[in-house]
Amino acid sequence: MISIRERLLQAFQIEYREHVDAIRSLLDDLGHKAEGSGLAQLDEIFRRAHSLKGASRAVDLPAIEEISHRMETLFAKVRSGQARLDRDMAVGLGHVLDVIEDWVAANLANEALPDTAATVAALEAMIEGQPVTMEPPVPAPASRPAPEPERMPVAPVPPPPVAEEPEDDEDVPAERPVASPVRPEETVRVRALHLDRLLRSSNELLTETMNQRQVTQSLLGLDRTLADFDRSWRRARKNAAAALRDLGDYDRAIALERQYEALEQTLTGITRELRTVRRQQQRTGWSLRQLGNDLQQEVRQVRMVPADSIFGGFRKMVRDLARAAGKQVVVQVSGLDVEADRMVLQGLKDPVMHLLRNALSHGVEPPDERKAAGKPGAAHVGLSFDVSEGRLVVLIEDDGRGVNFEAIRRKAVERGMFSEAESFQVDRQSLIDVIFDPGFSTARVVDDLSGRGMGLSVVREAMAMMNGTVEVQDRQPVGTCFRLSLPLTVSTQRLFLVECQGHVYGLPTEGVDRLYRVRAEDVGTVEGKSVVFLGDRQVPLLSLAHLLALGESSVKVTRNVVPLVVLKNGERRVAVAIDGFLSIREGLVKDIGVPGARGTMVAGGVLLEDGDIALVLNPFEIVETFRKSGSIRVLTTVEKQAETRVPVILVVDDSLTTRTLEKSILEAHGYQVRLAHDGLEGLGRLRAEQIDLIISDIQMPRLDGFGLLQAVKSDPALKAIPLILVSSLEAREDKERGLELGADAYVVKRKFDQKELLETIGQFL
Repeated sequence: MISIRERLLQAFQIEYREHVDAIRSLLDDLGHKAEGSGLAQLDEIFRRAHSLKGASRAVDLPAIEEISHRMETLFAKVRSGQARLDRDMAVGLGHVLDVIEDWVAANLANEALPDTAATVAALEAMIEGQPVTMEPPVPAPASRPAPEPERMPVAPVPPPPVAEEPEDDEDVPAERPVASPVRPEETVRVRALHLDRLLRSSNELLTETMNQRQVTQSLLGLDRTLADFDRSWRRARKNAAAALRDLGDYDRAIALERQYEALEQTLTGITRELRTVRRQQQRTGWSLRQLGNDLQQEVRQVRMVPADSIFGGFRKMVRDLARAAGKQVVVQVSGLDVEADRMVLQGLKDPVMHLLRNALSHGVEPPDERKAAGKPGAAHVGLSFDVSEGRLVVLIEDDGRGVNFEAIRRKAVERGMFSEAESFQVDRQSLIDVIFDPGFSTARVVDDLSGRGMGLSVVREAMAMMNGTVEVQDRQPVGTCFRLSLPLTVSTQRLFLVECQGHVYGLPTEGVDRLYRVRAEDVGTVEGKSVVFLGDRQVPLLSLAHLLALGESSVKVTRNVVPLVVLKNGERRVAVAIDGFLSIREGLVKDIGVPGARGTMVAGGVLLEDGDIALVLNPFEIVETFRKSGSIRVLTTVEKQAETRVPVILVVDDSLTTRTLEKSILEAHGYQVRLAHDGLEGLGRLRAEQIDLIISDIQMPRLDGFGLLQAVKSDPALKAIPLILVSSLEAREDKERGLELGADAYVVKRKFDQKELLETIGQFL
C-alpha cells in the first residue's frame, strides 16, 4: 500500500521538474529579448517559483522551499524594476536550478543531500544587488549519481497546480495579482504494459475488420448466385409443368405444381434471409471498421507522452558525467513538452545517451583549453525536441571542437578503409559517414565515456529500425550537431503502395520526395552509373526489382514511360524505377520476423484488404545502400511486354479425384482453374466471373452436364464460351446428344489422354 507521502512525492517529482524546466526556458527566452521587454516571461517565472515553493512545502522539503522563496523574492524585484536580470544573474540562476535538481534526486534516492547554504547565500546577494559568481554545484562526497528511474507514462500529463496565494509577510507587489485558480483536468496513471497490450488488441481488431470485408464480398456473391438460381428454377418449373400438361397428365402436373410452390416458398425464404444477413453483416463490418479505427486512434493518442517522461533526467546525467570527466558544461534541454509514441521515445533513449556521451568525450574541451581558445570555460551542450513535417526531430549539439576530419581520415587509413592517397580525395560527407561503422572510434583510450567505437553504429542501427535517419551537421559558429529524424509513432504509418514484379510494396511517405513518369530517353548513364534527368537535375537511378534481387536489372518501359519514385534521406535523393503506382493508405506496420540488423531494407509488413501481406521498405536505408554501393550495375530501358491475360478454365465434376487431377494438369500448363461440383454451382461461377472455357462431366447431381450445356448455349451472355464434355458415357447417342446441344468437343474418360485434352483446349484458347 503506497502511503500518502509517497504519492505526494511522486506527484512532486513530476511537478518540480516542470517548473524548473519552464524557468530555464523562460530565462533563455529573456536572454534574446530587447531591453525593456519580456514582462510576460517575468510574470510566468515569478508564478513558477511561487508554485514550486508551495509544492515543496506540501511535501515537507524545507531546503527547496527556502531556495524557491528566495528566487520568488528575486523575481519580484526584477519585474518591479528594482533589480536587473543580466547575463551573470541568469547564469547564477541556472546553477541554482541545478542545485534544486541535484537535491531532489539525492532525496528520492535516499543519498547524502547537497549543502544548500552557499546557494541561499548567493540568492541573498542577488536580492541585495551584489555581484555573485556561482560555481556549478558539487555533489556531496558520499553521493553517487543514481540512474534516472524509469517513469510510467501519464495520459495525459497533469497540468501544474495553481499557484497558492502568498503569505502576508512575503514580498509580493500588490499591483501584480496571482492568476485566478483554474480547475485542472482529471488524470489517471496507466501502466505501460497495459498500453502495449491495448495497442496489440486494437491492431488485431483492425486486422479482423479487414477480413470482414472479404466475408461481405462472399455473401454478396452468394446472394447473386442464389438470385441466378431462382431465375433458373422458375424457368425449369415452368417448362416441367408445361411438359406434363402437354402429355395430358394433369394430376401429376397439379401435384408437381404444389411441390414446386412449397419449394419456391422455401427458396424465397432462404433468399430473403440471406439478403437480410448480408445487409446486417455489411452494416456490422462497416461499424467494426469505424470503431476499430477510432479505438486505434484513441490508443495512439494515449500512448503519446511528452519527451519529459523519458528524457527529463538527462540534464542532470550530462552534468554529472561532465563533472566526473573534469569538464564544465551548461546543459540546455528544450521541447520536453513535445509528445511522441512512448515506444519511439524509449527507442531513442540509448541513441541520445550515446550522442551526449560522444559530445562530452570528443566535442567538449577541458576548461583550460576552452579559455585558451577564447571560449567560455563552461561548454554548451544542447538537447532539443521538435516536430517537423509530421516527424519527430531531435538535435544533440555542443560548442566544442567540432568534427575532427583529420583524425577520422587517419583512423580510416589505419583500418584499411581508404589508402593514404584515396583518403585525401574523399569528400567530407563520406568521411563523416565512416564514423557510423561498427568499431570505428578516434578515441585513443577507453574510458567510461568512449573508446570502444560502438556508440555511433548503435545510433545508426536504432534509427534504421525505426525508419529514421541520423545526420551530422556543422554547428555555427563552432561545434557539432547530430540531427535525428523519425516517425512520431511506430504503429500505423502512411504508406505509398507500389507494384514491382507482381508484388506490392509499401514505402512510408516520409521517405518519398516526389513521384514521376518520365520518358525513356530521360534515362541515361553518367560516369558508368545510371541516372535520370529530372529537369536540370541528374538523380541516381536504380531498379527496385534489381535492388530486391528479383532477377531484373533493366528498367521497364510502358508506352515509352518509366514510373519513378524519388526517395530521400536528408539532402540525398535516389530515383527508384517501379512497375506502377497503386495507392496511398494508412497501414499497420507489423514485425514479420525480418532481423533488424544494419542494412536491412525491410521494416515490416502490412496486411492488404485481400488478405495478402505487402513488405514495407525502409526508404532511408535504400538511399544509404545505394550510396555505399559503388557497383550498382548500369540499367537499360526495356519496353514492357503487353500483359497477356491468363485464360481461366472452369472444371465441373462431382468427383473430387477427377477435379483435382484436371486442376493439376491445367495449372501445370499455365491456366487458371475454377472448380464446381455440379452444373448448378457451375452456372453460378459462370455468372459471377469471367470464364474462358468450360470442362464438364455429364452425370452430376442437381444439374447434369447436358442441362449445364443447354443453359449455357441458351444464355446470350454465355453461349460464346467453349464447353468440352468429358464423360465416361461412351454410347453414340450420348455423344450425338451432347454435340446437338452445342458441345464444342466430347472426350471419353476411359480413353482419357492428357495430351488430347490439352490439344483440344488449345484449339479454342
